[in-house]
Amino acid sequence: MENLIPNCEDLRVRIRVNALIANIAVIGGDYIKASNNIDLVIQNAEQTSDVTSKLLAYSVAAIVYNLLDQRELGVKYSQLLYNLEPSEKNLCHLHYSSNVHHLDKDNPPIDFSKISSMSEQCRASGNLLYSQFIVLDNIKWKLTQEQIDPATMDEIRQTLEALNDEISSSPYQNILGIFAAVKAKYHWLNGETESAEQRALKSIQLNQNLGITEQLIMALEVLENVAKSKGDYVSSYDYLNQKNEAELKMYDQSQAKQMAFMTVKHSNLAKVFEIEQLNRQKEVLELEKQLAKQEANNQRLVILLILTLVGFMAMWLVRIKKKHDYFKGVSEIDHLTKVLTRKAFEEQVSELLVKCQEQEKPMNLAIVDLDHFKNVNDTHGHLIGDWVLKNVVYAIKELVEENMIIARLGGEEFCVVIPMVDCEAMAAKLETMRRAIETLDCSESGVELSVTASFGYTSSVTSGYSLPMLLTHADVALFEAKKQGRNQVVKFNNIHRK
Repeated sequence: MENLIPNCEDLRVRIRVNALIANIAVIGGDYIKASNNIDLVIQNAEQTSDVTSKLLAYSVAAIVYNLLDQRELGVKYSQLLYNLEPSEKNLCHLHYSSNVHHLDKDNPPIDFSKISSMSEQCRASGNLLYSQFIVLDNIKWKLTQEQIDPATMDEIRQTLEALNDEISSSPYQNILGIFAAVKAKYHWLNGETESAEQRALKSIQLNQNLGITEQLIMALEVLENVAKSKGDYVSSYDYLNQKNEAELKMYDQSQAKQMAFMTVKHSNLAKVFEIEQLNRQKEVLELEKQLAKQEANNQRLVILLILTLVGFMAMWLVRIKKKHDYFKGVSEIDHLTKVLTRKAFEEQVSELLVKCQEQEKPMNLAIVDLDHFKNVNDTHGHLIGDWVLKNVVYAIKELVEENMIIARLGGEEFCVVIPMVDCEAMAAKLETMRRAIETLDCSESGVELSVTASFGYTSSVTSGYSLPMLLTHADVALFEAKKQGRNQVVKFNNIHRK
C-alpha cells in the first residue's frame, strides 16, 4: 500500500490508501504510522469535493482516533460524518463514539433507558456489534463503581439475560470475552462465587489471542477475589500479579498512543511553523529590495518591521515552550496529592538505581497502603476520602528528606524510596511515618474517623537493583503486613516463605 502512494495523483485514491494503512497500523500497534496516515487522510479530504471520499475519510478518522484513545476527535469526525450524510448507520457511529467519550471522561452514568435507545437504533441500522458494545461498555463501567444499588444490579441482570442468546451466537471472540468477563463480575458482586469463577476462566480463554484487554483485567480481578475468598492466597497473589502486569502493559500502551499522537502533532506544527517562517523571510526580503531604493528614513522602517517579526516569532516560541513545560509538569505530578505519578516515579527511580549500583550504595523501597480505605469512601464519600489522601501525604512529606522520593502508585497506594541508607535507618523512618499517619488529626474533615497504614519494604541488598523486583518484593511484604493485622511495617527478607 505504501508503494502505491508515490504513483497516486488522484486524491480519492490517496485517501483510500492512506485510510487503509492507518487502519492496519493502529490495529498492529504502530501508532505513529497510524497517526501520520490519518492526518494525511484528513488533509486530502479537505482538498477534495468528492462526497464519497469525505465520508470514507471521516468514518476511518472516527474509528482510528477512538482506537488511539483520542475520544474527542472520535466524536468530532463521527459528527462530521453524520452532518455530511445523516443516515441511520452514521447516527449509530455517532452514538458509539459519544458513548465511549462519555465513559472515558468518568461522567455520571447514562440511564439504562437511553443506553437501550442508542443500542436499539444501532441494531435497527444493521450494526449489531456497535449495539452490543454500547450496552456492554456501560454495564462494564457500572460494575467498576464503588457502590452499586440493588435496582442497578437488577437492571444489569435483566440486560445480560436479554443479550445472552444474541451474543452467544456472535462470531467475534472479543465481544464473547467481554460478555464473559462482565457476567463474571456481576456473579461475584451478587455472591455467586462458582459462577463468577467459571465465567472469568472462560473470558481469559477467549482472550488468549487478543493481547492485553480490559476484559482480561476484569476477569483476573474476579479470579483474585474468588481465590482469596476460598483462602487460596497463593493463587490469589498469582492472579494479582498477572492483573498488575496487565494493567501496567495497558498503561504503557496508552502512553505509547498518546506519545505517538503528540509526536505527529508536534511534527506537523513544526512543519507549519517552518513554512510560515520561510514565507515571512520571503516577504521581508521583498520589502528590503523595495525599501533599499528609497530614502534612509524608509530603511529604518524596514529594520523596525524585521524586529517586529522576530519579536512575534520569539513570543510564539515562548508560548509553545510554556505549553510544553505545562503539559510535562501536569503529566509528572498527581493532581490530588501533588506527589510524583507512577510514570515520573519510574523514570526518576530508574536513574537513581543506576547511580546507586555504580556507587555500590543501597536503595530502599517501601509501598504504603491505607488500611480499610474503601470503608472511608463507602461511609463518608469520596470528598472525605480525598481529604484523607491529601493529609496523609502531607504528614509523610513532613518527614521526607531531600534525597527521598515519594509517589502515588494508584488509589490509596504510595511508594517511598530512600537511597544511601541501611535497612535499620529505613525501618526507623517508615515507623516514624506510620506513627504520623496513626496520630493524624482528622477533626478538620468534619467526620469522626481514624487512619492507619501498612508498610512493606525491601532493599537492593535483598532484591537487587531491578525496579520491578523491588516493587514485587515490597508488595509481598505489604501483603504480609495486611495479613498480620495491618498498621505495621514489614521487611521482605523477614517473611517466612514456604
